[in-house]
Amino acid sequence: MDQKQEQTPRVLVADDERAIRQGLQVLITRYYRELTVLEASNGQQCWDRLRTEPQIRIAFIDIRMPEISGLQICEKVKTADLPVKIVIISGFRDFDYARQALRYGVVDYLLKPINPSDVLRLVREAVTVPLHAPVLTEKQERLVIEQIRKWVHDHLHEDITLLDLSRRFHYSASYLSMLFKREIGTGFQEYLLDCRIQRAKHLLLDPTLRISDIAQQVGYTNPRAFSIAFHKSCGIPPTEYREMRGRETVP
Repeated sequence: MDQKQEQTPRVLVADDERAIRQGLQVLITRYYRELTVLEASNGQQCWDRLRTEPQIRIAFIDIRMPEISGLQICEKVKTADLPVKIVIISGFRDFDYARQALRYGVVDYLLKPINPSDVLRLVREAVTVPLHAPVLTEKQERLVIEQIRKWVHDHLHEDITLLDLSRRFHYSASYLSMLFKREIGTGFQEYLLDCRIQRAKHLLLDPTLRISDIAQQVGYTNPRAFSIAFHKSCGIPPTEYREMRGRETVP
């Protein structure tokens, strides 16, 4: 093997499901033909690869594998201070798994079925960003969430999805979802709905605004859909809420 080949960045895919390993291998090499994608079918093989092959720049590791779990590997990588970026892949939505992984400095937490665009973005970042690029600290994660919250509040009149935020702020949708649950205490959709309802309550205090106008200003193109969502959240329809608050403000 020549020196250039030895220095070529590599990607490791560790999962006890052969279909997932081969699927990611095909996906990555289709877009990055110059990369070598290695596989590991259990945790011990994964750890052996990581500690003996410094060319590995990023590893996609299943959270549950035979012999050594994905979380145990994350702990080993952090303890050994290996210059590799770890991405956990999992079929488990329990945030406890993600929280443990984040403590070990993983760069992302992808839920199965895996979004191919997330994989390609992470590979691109791993082979173009210096190996020792810092991962987000808890303070930085809070700043990311605050930045996203400000953007959401300024764009409530638009159709907003977690995927849109993922593309705009360059983090995977699953990672942002985990951050929202940790920092805000609710999922993103619940948070977005609450923002829309709170804004609607404020707008309903203006008697010159029609319900259809308010609906549009909080992201609903269909006034009926807005009324249903408002009623479900507040227990009364928006018209009744307006009348009730109007009576409260009468001297």
